Amino acid sequence: MLSGIMLVMRLVAAVFGALGLLYVLSYPDSILPPSPDIAYVPGWTVYDVKEWMWIVPLLLMELASAAGKRKNLVWFAAQDGVLIMALWAYPVLRATVPELVEPTFSFEDGKLQQGLVYYGIICIGSVLLRRVLVPALSRSSAEEQQEGAMDAAVLDPSHALTVREIAARPRRVKVRFLFGGPDEGLVQAFVRIMRRIGILRALRHLGLALFAIATVLWVFLYPQPDTEEALARDKAVMYESRLTPRGKEATFRAVHAAYRVMRFISDHESLAGLSVPQAEKWLQLDRVPADYRRQLRDKSDIELASTNPIFESRTRFLTVRCGRRIAVLYVRMNRDETSINVSEVADAGWNAVADALRRRFGADLRANSSMR
Repeated sequence: MLSGIMLVMRLVAAVFGALGLLYVLSYPDSILPPSPDIAYVPGWTVYDVKEWMWIVPLLLMELASAAGKRKNLVWFAAQDGVLIMALWAYPVLRATVPELVEPTFSFEDGKLQQGLVYYGIICIGSVLLRRVLVPALSRSSAEEQQEGAMDAAVLDPSHALTVREIAARPRRVKVRFLFGGPDEGLVQAFVRIMRRIGILRALRHLGLALFAIATVLWVFLYPQPDTEEALARDKAVMYESRLTPRGKEATFRAVHAAYRVMRFISDHESLAGLSVPQAEKWLQLDRVPADYRRQLRDKSDIELASTNPIFESRTRFLTVRCGRRIAVLYVRMNRDETSINVSEVADAGWNAVADALRRRFGADLRANSSMR
């Protein structure tokens, strides 16, 4: 009973370690967000080991598996179980919450798609290490010990014989049969048992093969939204909000969806030629509560951490914020202010290093423009 409880506890600890390993490989920036100030800090910082954080959950898995018997059972049950769960969740998350699967920005970490690649490499390495290398080394070590083993009585010089003495006294083995003829009934029963074991083994292998095929088909054939469906999904999500001490803010999922909608508008000029009421209708702002809609449509000037204010002629049209993350849609109106000419999207707060670089680039551009 106690050994069973310990096995379950070790398995749970190993599962937590495997989940932590996949998380660290997928979302390292959520643990240690990039900071431009690190470049000015002398000496060693925790950021120096950021690339090696995955070793910590891997050590937890190793400790959990090594803390008792059935080490490989604990290790592979946790490792393979988390891998299977991640593979089955991957296409669903990609269709519904793509920001967890692939990066929204080029400067983000690799998300789940990158984490699964690294996790798969570790899985292959653990199979080679635990199933091939370690058993081979253990087997060769045991054989070497057995090759040099010999009874001390055999090596005693006082019992030594010459070649003539050995030839004169050949050993004769007296054969003594302990059983009579074979019991055909027992033989047939044994054959049936072995045949049943072979069938069960074949069925198990067939089941594993079918499950592997089903997993591959699920990952690659799960229906994914096309461009229009993805746009409709993001429009339905981008106005989700929550109440915080700072007031009403968008959810983590909503600000990602809002940026994707704004990027689509900017790339396809979806609001070009529309009046402000028509643009608001296209953005489905009519379904947003009035107080939150006023906050989203605030036109007052704001300073973004990622940009240098050199475009005085553009107007802030839609702003979605979640904590430090912000996505802003700017528009340029025509001469008589009746319709939208151009739409532009800006972001800030997602990556402090990228924000500092872009702001510096904007300042350099403004300085060069003023010198001319």
